[in-house]
Amino acid sequence: MDEKITDVLTILDREDSPSQREIARQTGFSVGLVNTLIKKCAKKGLVKIERLNSRNIKYILTPEGIKEKTQKTIDYIKRSYQAISELQSKVEEITKKHISEGRNIYIIREDDEIFSIVTDTLDNMGVEYKIIKNMTKFYKKADKDKIVIYYWNIDNYRIVNTYKKENILRK
Repeated sequence: MDEKITDVLTILDREDSPSQREIARQTGFSVGLVNTLIKKCAKKGLVKIERLNSRNIKYILTPEGIKEKTQKTIDYIKRSYQAISELQSKVEEITKKHISEGRNIYIIREDDEIFSIVTDTLDNMGVEYKIIKNMTKFYKKADKDKIVIYYWNIDNYRIVNTYKKENILRK
């Protein structure tokens, strides 16, 4: 619920007098949920509700609301940084193990941030690796005893099932 409140506070901070419908559109929440979140924010003193006329309401972020939003943002950044650091450490640890076993490292290509973190970590370690762009072509070339495939998308588990594999997100 805290992240949802942070999303609402962010929009109230960024936009000038957004309606609940507009907040719902931007967040993907229902209008009813937005209404509930705004009421919680008002009750906590994070938002001031000002009636402009019989049909329009203005939501004003209070200094306490700005402080709360800022703290939630800082907490989110800290958690994200911690998660990235843990992922980098895990990649380093398993890579050292696989290199000592004489394995060649392959990574299934994904267009996401995790792919960037994994490849950046391997690059910083000076480790050679290959990127698998097409599993069909890879099946024909791979020597199963000397490779390990790094993956994180669970959909790829079945694809790599006949190979030594490492889900880098599993603890």
